[in-house]
Amino acid sequence: MTSEQCTTCQGEGVTASEQGPLTCTDCAGLGQLPSGLVRTEWRLRELERIYDGKSGEQGQDFHWLVSQLRRSHLALLQILAASQDGEDDPTSARIRFLANDVLSVYPKQPE
Repeated sequence: MTSEQCTTCQGEGVTASEQGPLTCTDCAGLGQLPSGLVRTEWRLRELERIYDGKSGEQGQDFHWLVSQLRRSHLALLQILAASQDGEDDPTSARIRFLANDVLSVYPKQPE
């Protein structure tokens, strides 16, 4: 988890509604936002839900694009894991930094 506070609920984990307090959908009630990788997956699922009914070339292109993004994220996760298993040399550190810059698995600044 990152230490980034959820701006929707202001870190409280709940939002106000006409029915009373509800669990914040952006942070799942935690008050802190999950890693960028998790947020990207949430957004992809939301887009898939929205564009699920699209047919024809536009729908095919969208599903192809989402599958390529997931495939790229998986490859980067494997690269990040492999770079952590190796020696702690400048090249491995640079690879870890670049992979994490895209994936946001770890905080970019020390907490």
